[in-house]
Amino acid sequence: MKSQIIPNNPRELAALIRLVEDPDPTIYGHVKDKLIGFGKSAVPAIEETWQQTVAENEYQDRLKNIIHEIRINEIKTELARWKASSNRDLFKGSVILSKLHFPEIDEKKVEEELEKIKQKVWLEINENNTAFEIVKIFNHVLFDICGFESSKNNFYAPQNSFINTVLESRKGNPLSLSILYSIIAQRLQIPIYGVNLPNHYLGFVDEFKTLKMLGFSDDRNVLFYINPFSRGRIFDHNEIENYLRSLNLPFDKDYFEPCSNTEILKRMLNNLSYSYTRVGEEQKVQDLKEIQAILS
Repeated sequence: MKSQIIPNNPRELAALIRLVEDPDPTIYGHVKDKLIGFGKSAVPAIEETWQQTVAENEYQDRLKNIIHEIRINEIKTELARWKASSNRDLFKGSVILSKLHFPEIDEKKVEEELEKIKQKVWLEINENNTAFEIVKIFNHVLFDICGFESSKNNFYAPQNSFINTVLESRKGNPLSLSILYSIIAQRLQIPIYGVNLPNHYLGFVDEFKTLKMLGFSDDRNVLFYINPFSRGRIFDHNEIENYLRSLNLPFDKDYFEPCSNTEILKRMLNNLSYSYTRVGEEQKVQDLKEIQAILS
């Protein structure tokens, strides 16, 4: 990933954009590298030229490809910065990946929508609520008041993975609904985190070691599990064991414990790769391979 260089002046940038049309592959390669090096600051001017090109031709394709490479590099740079950060904020990571499909995503608008939902939950909760009661309130606000639901008719559509479209449509897949649920919970300092189970679930972390006080001698750190895709249905430890048994999976500790935000984003990328493969978008699949390498 190259560091971005700001073009010296608009005339220089315009001249380079015109040279994209040069038939000499050596000149084109040099100009392309130069424009990509400018980064996102060059995109508006390239887009304007691309839109003004009347007919589909090689020049337009070249401009489109340069814009695409700049945007993918931007995502890779942001994701690498996210990975190097101390907290690896799940909301921020989700927004970065949404730029795959929505390069001009309005992060402030998404933030404001999340804040509205968070406020609705906060108004219903008080300090005397038990963990079970808190989840019941969460479920009521998210699924009854706000109208979120599982997307079953178009389950594999890529838009079911992106946080901005989930907020707009009120529909999502198991992972995106889990991400939404846990982001709001954590902003309210409620210990609900993703658990790396097939189809994805959430776990309500036992911060006060209640299970140990009740005499459980194993390392259970989760009071119970939540499935946002089933309107927040609550499961206990034994039901998760039965679920794993039905899939012929071992009782691996990782299936029962909260996972990192990095693992959640990896799951999101895997889901997107599968979705784009189904609809034949090979370029998107290739982009995802490059992006996945950042989190490896």
